[in-house]
This record gives sequence, structure tokens and C-alpha cells, in this order.
Amino acid sequence: MIYRNLNHLATFAALAETGSFAGAARRLRLPTSTVSEHVAALEKNLGLQLVIRTTRNSRLTEAGQLLAQGAARMVTEVAETLAGVEALVERPTGTLRLSLPFAFAAEIVGPAVARFAALYPGIRLDIQVSNQVEDLIAGGFDLAVRIGPLEDSSLIRRSLGTMPQDFVASPGYLAQRGRPDSLAALVGHCIVGTRPSVTVSARGPMGPETLVLDAQVAVNDPKTVLAVIRGGTGIGIVPRFLTQPGLEDGSLEILLPDHRLPPAEMSIVHFGPGSANPRADLFSTFLQAELQGWRDRLRG
Repeated sequence: MIYRNLNHLATFAALAETGSFAGAARRLRLPTSTVSEHVAALEKNLGLQLVIRTTRNSRLTEAGQLLAQGAARMVTEVAETLAGVEALVERPTGTLRLSLPFAFAAEIVGPAVARFAALYPGIRLDIQVSNQVEDLIAGGFDLAVRIGPLEDSSLIRRSLGTMPQDFVASPGYLAQRGRPDSLAALVGHCIVGTRPSVTVSARGPMGPETLVLDAQVAVNDPKTVLAVIRGGTGIGIVPRFLTQPGLEDGSLEILLPDHRLPPAEMSIVHFGPGSANPRADLFSTFLQAELQGWRDRLRG
């Protein structure tokens, strides 16, 4: 038999420990009448007399003494369990398994890992880097970072904001092949992208424009795309967190500055509420702050 109201057992444990209904009431910060009601309900449900009451005091029956021992163990175990859960939140430990895209991991998460490790020395990070969209459950991941629109509606999304994107090329390439002055003028240039077919959508002076281009060089990693572009191969669209250093040192130039590309959406995704995994919740909050720092530096 499973007794459904564990509050009654906790009240009985307090009664047994303090030796009186008034003492149990003070311990639990309840009215004495409530303590009496709990014990009476417990006796009724068990069909046993647990307490012999007199005008001056009360004492436990043999059944009451046996029940008191078990109830005391229950209260102690619950208290220890709750303390362990609170410690997990306050001083989290264990392994956090992450799935991250290559460029994002190298440029943003990599430099920040030391700061996270210093803040939470009890957490071990197991980071798997891939440009494939990993299955979180099959891969055993606690969370993943996704760039772009989400396709799996069963995932819970936590926004990391957006990151600007740029049309870029190297000065050497532009000197050799010329600088396009419109979206249509990109046709005929060497296009470098993450897929063989690159759909370019931008808002220009005349409104939204869309152009589909064939990539002469297709690489499934934005950081490698950027390396190919900086080497003088062609033109591509790359997130600002990768292009910023090249724009600052002059090894890259922005093309079509009057055409605004849609920013790249960035998200943390996971299954279930964030509170179910304190480690994942801490890392998500940390990563949001890191991305805000990146955006502030880009604006600066």
C-alpha cells in the first residue's frame, strides 16, 4: 500500500520527535489543530491507532513507534535529496554535451571556454563540432547551436540574436575582375559559398531583390569559405563575426554596401525546459552574454 499524503507522514515524524502535538506544531509552524487533523487522517487511512492521547501528554503505540522510525528516515532522505538538488543548481557538476557549428565554435565559443570553465569548474564540456545538423537525442546532446531558420518544431529555442552578413571579396580579386555595382552584376563572377547553389536575397535601393547563383567553389564551412575569399578566389556572403578582422586590416572589402543582407539567426536548441538541466541553462545564459559582447564590439 502506498500512502498518498506524505505531508501527514512528515507531521507524524515531527510529533514523534518532539513528543507532543504542540511541539510538532511549533516545529512545522502549523496550528496544533492541523497537526491533530494530519495524525487523525493517518490513523484513519491505516486503520491503526498510532498515538495514545491523554489530557497531559501523548505517547506512541507500538505501531506508531514503528511508523515513526520509517517516517523519520523519509524526512531525512527527502531533506538530503533536496539539498543535493539545490547544490546542483548552486554548484553544478557533471558533463555538458554540446553540438556546435565549426566557425561558431572556433571564433566565439572556443575563446570563451576558459571563462566558462573558471566560473563553473565542476562542469566538464564535451563539445562536438560539425556543420551537420545533429540529432540531439540520438547523439546524446544536451543542447546545440543552430544558425539559420529552425526546421525541427519539437525543439525548444532560446534566441542568441542575429549576426550581420556581408558581401565580401579581396582587394586583389576586385583589382583583377572588377567591382560589381548591382546584384545582377554578380553573375559571371566567381562565387564562393557553403552550397553549390547560392540564393542571394537583399534589400537594395529599389526594394527587395533575389538572385540565384551557381557557386564555382562550394565549401560546407563558412570559415573555410572566408579563407578561400581572402586568398583572392572570388566573392561570397560571410557572417560579420568572421569578416570583421579582414575588414579592419584591409584584406577584405564589402561589396554593394547599399544592399542589405538579412542577418543570420542564431539559436540554442534543446529538448524540455531549461530548468531540467541546470548545466545547459547556465551555458545558454553565458553564451547569450558572449554574443552580446560580440555585437557590441561589431557596433563599436
